[in-house]
Amino acid sequence: MKAPKLVVALLFILASAVAQTAFGQGKVFDGKPAFAEGAELGYYLWRDGETWKVRWTTMGRLRTFSGSVESVGGKLKSLKRIDVESERKVLYPGRAPAVWVGPRGGVHRQGGRAPVVVEKKQDKIDKDGDYRIIFLARTNNDIDGFDFKVGDGATSLRFVLEIDGQPHPRQVEIGPNNIKAQSLPLMVRLP
Repeated sequence: MKAPKLVVALLFILASAVAQTAFGQGKVFDGKPAFAEGAELGYYLWRDGETWKVRWTTMGRLRTFSGSVESVGGKLKSLKRIDVESERKVLYPGRAPAVWVGPRGGVHRQGGRAPVVVEKKQDKIDKDGDYRIIFLARTNNDIDGFDFKVGDGATSLRFVLEIDGQPHPRQVEIGPNNIKAQSLPLMVRLP
């Protein structure tokens, strides 16, 4: 009877090791997953050196992507937004100044006005303190996302990723082998 218990224990240890590799800091995250702009729906998560990258895209229909990334034990830093849309509207066009050369060769300017432009950010990707990034973006037919780095002392990252207000773990792909997440939120242990 001792042999079957030993086999079960070894299988449990092996299964645990495989699960930890899939969502640990291992090579699973090192490298960009394959995806195409406007051809797929989902999130894509990978690490390039010290930089973590989160991207999302749709298949033409306008979708809302929202969520957060939280760090345990270390700060999140170097947040860089990728392809954040903004809407620009010119309220009043500008007017060029009148320019002339005076009798002694001096250049003179008179009048003119800069255009009045209003800009509204469509997507929100911001740090909420030192340990959390939150985002809310509406995307159709393009790729949006952000990059960040993790400070010293971080022990894990927690990714909350939603599409149209719902978690869709099978639409989250990780690393160069496009491994699909099994559940959300996604926990990543760091060394």
